[in-house]
Amino acid sequence: MHVEEVFLKGLKFENLMLSFNDGYIDEYSCSNFKEKEENEKYIKDNILYSHNTLPMGEFAIGTNTTAYAMAQKFKITHLLPILIVEKMGPHFAIGDTCYSWEEDEHIYNPLNRKEIVAKENEKSAKRHENINEAYTNCHTDITLPYNGIESIDVILKDKSKIKIIKDGRFVLKGAEELNDALD
Repeated sequence: MHVEEVFLKGLKFENLMLSFNDGYIDEYSCSNFKEKEENEKYIKDNILYSHNTLPMGEFAIGTNTTAYAMAQKFKITHLLPILIVEKMGPHFAIGDTCYSWEEDEHIYNPLNRKEIVAKENEKSAKRHENINEAYTNCHTDITLPYNGIESIDVILKDKSKIKIIKDGRFVLKGAEELNDALD
């Protein structure tokens, strides 16, 4: 995962690169400083919170492309609260899921009253055996600008793919209208 520029909890990261293996970060870098070690320390201290690795806690695609276009036009994305920014486009979080410590609770979508069932990952599922291995006690959302997205695909069990976004634009049938604000 590469993001040219992102502000996380008030800190700027340039050319943030996170590599994942089996759902966990296995390599990371950025270009904030001249020395590789300084960049790695900056990430470890401010994104990994001194953990050696963290799991991917969530992935979602916010669809408020009108808000995204407005924030880009006025160059204010970095000023907006993350709970707003994550509704404007694709984002992922590293660390705990957004439902940490609530995985066994019944939670319903307030709009359609359907129960939310995707609330845990392999890490949080460890709470059933050893609660001390289940949580990282950190959660960092990282948003992805549309112009930096080459492709977002759903990979099915049979390895076939359903393309959601290609070259920063929605290509999933029925979602093309979301491109209007981006164009």
